[in-house]
Amino acid sequence: MAPILETAVSLLALAGTVAEATPLLKPGRHASPGVANILSSSKRSLHNLLARYYGSTYGFTKPSPLPEKRDTSLPDGWSVFGCVAESTDERLLQGFAFSSSSLTPLLCVNECTKLGYTMAGTEFGDECYCANSYSGNGGGLADDSTCGMGCGGDSSETCGTTWYLNLYTYNSSSLASCSSDSTTTSSVASVSASSTVSELSASATESATSSLDLATLIADASSTESASSSQITGTETASSASATATSSEAGATITASATSSVATSSSTSTASIYEDSDNASEWYALGCAIDSSNRVLSEYSVSMSDMTVNSCLSACEDLGYKYAGVEFGEECYCSSTLASAVTYDEDQCNVVCNGDEEETCGGTWAIEIFELISSAVSSSCSNSTASATSSVASLTSGVSVSVTASASASSSAATSISETLSESASETVSQSASANETESATASLTVSSTESVSASTTATASGSATTADSTTVPSSSAEHQVWAHHMVGNTYSYTSSNWASDIASATAAGIDGFALNIGSDSWGSSRVSDAYDAAGSSGFKLFLSLDMTSLACASSSDAANLVSLVSQFASESAQATYNDKVVVSTFSGSDCAIDWQTSFVDALTAAGIDIFFIPSLFSDVSTFSSNTWMDGELNWNSGWPTGSTDITTDSDESYISALGDKVYAAAVSPFFYTHFSPSSWNKNWLYRSDDWLYCTRWEQLISMRETVKLAEILTWNDYGESSYIGSISGDLPSGSEAFVDGMTHTGLLSLTNYYATAFKTGAYPSITEDELVMWARPHPHDATATSDSIGRPTGYSYTEDYLYAVVMATEAATVTLTSGSTTESFSVEAGLTKLRISLAAGSISGTITRSGSTVASYDAGSDFSYTTSPTTYNYNYFVGSSSS
Repeated sequence: MAPILETAVSLLALAGTVAEATPLLKPGRHASPGVANILSSSKRSLHNLLARYYGSTYGFTKPSPLPEKRDTSLPDGWSVFGCVAESTDERLLQGFAFSSSSLTPLLCVNECTKLGYTMAGTEFGDECYCANSYSGNGGGLADDSTCGMGCGGDSSETCGTTWYLNLYTYNSSSLASCSSDSTTTSSVASVSASSTVSELSASATESATSSLDLATLIADASSTESASSSQITGTETASSASATATSSEAGATITASATSSVATSSSTSTASIYEDSDNASEWYALGCAIDSSNRVLSEYSVSMSDMTVNSCLSACEDLGYKYAGVEFGEECYCSSTLASAVTYDEDQCNVVCNGDEEETCGGTWAIEIFELISSAVSSSCSNSTASATSSVASLTSGVSVSVTASASASSSAATSISETLSESASETVSQSASANETESATASLTVSSTESVSASTTATASGSATTADSTTVPSSSAEHQVWAHHMVGNTYSYTSSNWASDIASATAAGIDGFALNIGSDSWGSSRVSDAYDAAGSSGFKLFLSLDMTSLACASSSDAANLVSLVSQFASESAQATYNDKVVVSTFSGSDCAIDWQTSFVDALTAAGIDIFFIPSLFSDVSTFSSNTWMDGELNWNSGWPTGSTDITTDSDESYISALGDKVYAAAVSPFFYTHFSPSSWNKNWLYRSDDWLYCTRWEQLISMRETVKLAEILTWNDYGESSYIGSISGDLPSGSEAFVDGMTHTGLLSLTNYYATAFKTGAYPSITEDELVMWARPHPHDATATSDSIGRPTGYSYTEDYLYAVVMATEAATVTLTSGSTTESFSVEAGLTKLRISLAAGSISGTITRSGSTVASYDAGSDFSYTTSPTTYNYNYFVGSSSS
């Protein structure tokens, strides 16, 4: 922007009509080494200590308090981050946005939560923005008083100002925590051949940890690290070996032991944990590292004009990162992981902090790195004891097991298992566990691809393969149901025959019924009526999912409309019931002004309709137990991971615990990608759908079927979010055809039947037909589209460029996968096997051969092509199947 334009914009900003934040210097801007501010006399003593400790114990002084943050009664996991500058030329938060004259911080946070975002920002009194990461050059922290504009919905609260946002962040868990007398157990298959155990060692100040994310070192400020250590190595062939090392330092006594035998291997350690209960936020100073353009800490960065070490550490901690780094006096970097190869040179960190001339903040291409040991938000604990056992169970051939359990100044331990399976290639499975000095546990062995007993096996070539989690399904006498979410809003042109076709396909896939998402469309109830007529007495069931982002719910008349909708279909023969009650669900509803108990549930009861109400509210889980009007909760966002890692069951466990005796419904989904411009739906992000997400999620739910009785597939036909498993038919949301047309997903229906059967019956079905299912995206995740005005979606870096395949084999066979010029072959056993190879330009295909004959094959031909030079962005998947 030319200087005269900058002046004009500044004047407009003062007038209150237009403003533009002064751009911050982008992280990574460095002075040349010849002119860098070299401060050899700067105070380095604090950073030379082994641990950075916040508090008054051990001679340290308590740092100045952080500015008091407003209490906005946000949902659990959300916290106030502060007032931050908007980016220039583009929005800082680009995931989703809306404006509302009734905006409050809670309204904004709730909307962002519903969409799975981890950042929410209010701006200019009536604007809300959501994202998972920053865009552009903004994000600099300003004084809280800068964000002083009253919220449209509550003038007593502030909602940013001109070009500044009140930022709120979500952190579900990544901070360190304490536990007492906890035990972790992991099992995988019994060793039937010789076993070797080696390198069992423990240094004087450390022990491995699994159940605790990090431990604490409290060292005397006047001393440097001192330790004695012992190393014991044992080897066994059908007997056992054990090793123990004990030491103490700075008042902490640590005992580490490891025992292994042919059947089991375990290690246990115990230590007394110290934590300052007044002001405990402890960071471990790793030292001054040489930085580069690739960045030692690469996930988040911000420039601060008044940066101190404290302000950077607090910023990273508030955002949920484990590592923080300061560089060149004004640059703060955060990350969940540390670069694999780091070179340290303490002499290079010699630039004073912009906000405190008494301390240094890195140097020129030199970054001082800190690791979070325990957070101020964690409760204090002491004498915590944790143990873990890992055992290995029955494999069909000789197994060589090498266990390394070590603890050293680098605070890390690793356990690995290397297996050689007969009639297949080798597989290596490993897990690393952090270890520090004053907390203790053992590295609990968790195998990421668990060997199944009969229905699956593992093969490895230069590509990759894994298997279903297990063919041993937990028993449960309770009825289990599988539903699919059906968007009525995409069925304007549907006739009874369209509904009949959908119902037949879903029934064949093991689905019990549809949750009919209905909004405010005037024709919606007519399409729902057609659906109930088509289902008739076939046994396929339907229930309403009231879309409360569309339906009004602010008045008694709005409530009466909802009651009328439910009443219209409650007596239909195809109406779904649970515990002999009419099933009703919602999408959202936590922001409704109506009283769900009196205006909805009680009103229906008075009309002779008892409902089983299982909404998806997107509200604080702590409210579930007191919401007497709900019988359960659908955890919508449990269907996808919202970050860069694979999906876990953490969210399931949180909901199940909060619901108590109420019913928990879990979500399962194959993909998620949406790509709409700000002038339309203003949605542009993806969720990581890699590593066979659909299979992995089903396997998780099957393993939890003792507590999870209801599963809802998201979705049957939500084309605008690429999560559909049904055919592409009906009426697509305008603009979605760009990333949906030609991207069929019906190949997933056979997998749906396989997993849904196991979930409902407690046993995986026999595989009676060889089948190959494969899916891929049409371009590299980091490709640059030549003609796309919307831009890359948020989360694009979370996904990887693989052709994924699932093989269901009746007997042992050879599978060959091809992507462009790349071809790889795998040996598979009978059962379900997951395979992947890297994508290359061209089409995709695959074959299953046995005894020299092809028993199943798929070739996408011209239906799909992977290109490295896309015209527009498309992170949707194309699915092909040998049976379709």
